[in-house]
Amino acid sequence: MEISEATCRRLLIALYMSRSFFSASSALLLDRIFRAGMGLLVSIAIARHYGPAEFGQLSYVLLAASLFGALATLGLDEIGPRDMAAMHADHPSRADMLQTILRIRLFGGLTAYILLLGFIYLDAGTGSIWWIAIILGLYLPLQSADAYDYCFRVEKKFNYIACTRSISALISSALKMVAILLGWPIYAIAGAMTGEYAFSGAIFTFLNKSKLKISGKFNSLYAVQLIRRSWKIMLAGIVVAFQVRVEYYLIEKYLGWDSVGQYAAALKIFETLDVIPIIFTVVLMPELAIYIRSGVKQKFAESYQGSYLAGILIYLFMIPIMLVIIWIFPIAFGDKYIAAQELLPFLLIRPLLVMISVIRGVFVVLDHRYFYPIVSSMLGLIVTIVIASMLIPLYGLYGAIAANLLGLFSSTILCDLFFYRESSYALFTCWKQFGAVIGRLVLTSANRQ
Repeated sequence: MEISEATCRRLLIALYMSRSFFSASSALLLDRIFRAGMGLLVSIAIARHYGPAEFGQLSYVLLAASLFGALATLGLDEIGPRDMAAMHADHPSRADMLQTILRIRLFGGLTAYILLLGFIYLDAGTGSIWWIAIILGLYLPLQSADAYDYCFRVEKKFNYIACTRSISALISSALKMVAILLGWPIYAIAGAMTGEYAFSGAIFTFLNKSKLKISGKFNSLYAVQLIRRSWKIMLAGIVVAFQVRVEYYLIEKYLGWDSVGQYAAALKIFETLDVIPIIFTVVLMPELAIYIRSGVKQKFAESYQGSYLAGILIYLFMIPIMLVIIWIFPIAFGDKYIAAQELLPFLLIRPLLVMISVIRGVFVVLDHRYFYPIVSSMLGLIVTIVIASMLIPLYGLYGAIAANLLGLFSSTILCDLFFYRESSYALFTCWKQFGAVIGRLVLTSANRQ
């Protein structure tokens, strides 16, 4: 089959960005794989040692914290790197951006921590889960140091990010294993989890002072600009968190803590694979911001198609990994988690829906559709609540899985069909980019030889 020159030319820039992604993200990929693998092993040890009930309580606090996580980040994980990469004329210096983001994220984190404690108190009182929340929730304000991550991404210092995350995770995991071996209570695990963010914040601060040497000041005008642009993303993040976690609340009310632990164990396995689309967006965002600012915005549709195609291909490569995970699960978690094992085959489609969601999220921000995530997330939340309320009392954890998947489907593919046709078109026509990409890869390989 002959590939036209025009077709190849349309994808030259998209292909360049794809090659840049794989090159630039290699350190992040290794870090994510290392942390995901280590985190999974430690989570298995925690689940086996403390049992489904206590593991369920710990997971419940984590999901409750994620409900307010968007408030802690203030939606700046998308806007911050884009602003630092694009450097618009009406924005302050990168150093001032960093200091401004650091301070407003600290404020957001403290607010989220207070709200988390209030939520747990009203829902569960002042028992053991309350003390888990007090210790674990401290990671919300500590996350403000992730603002340094934005600078390192834009400066392409991905090794700094990878080493910082890996070292912090290694120390935290070691502390968790010590707690398990010495038989310490679950609160020690919560403290080790919070410690990971404290370690990474300290290392990021040190690297900034010793390597980048970026020193700026708080810019109130830019802070107001950020809040005005990010509140929709922040609100959408909160709605998304409710959408993908609301079934935990209903499981606890209808089935109890043991079932929460079973469900958390099943999802934990597949959530480990979410690192792949996360890496994709971490590197894709600043690259696309520069690409669009360079005056080739007419190629936006081709970039959209190429990104979806890459995401689908990555998902196909993930399928054998997921099958191995399902096979290993009963060996890893043991007989206490038989109920969780039966849920795994139904989750095979989840990584594809997550991949589509995060890719669309990048282009939603770049296309300045800040209100759209609220619309899509609200639709997904409504579907999840309705389905979960109907099916969990009847079918238990199977009903929770159905609600989770149908909510993700509604917030991505279904919502796009009605309200974001550009995304639907890019998804359903992404195959058009396949021939050009393969042709260019063949040409590149021949030139190297």
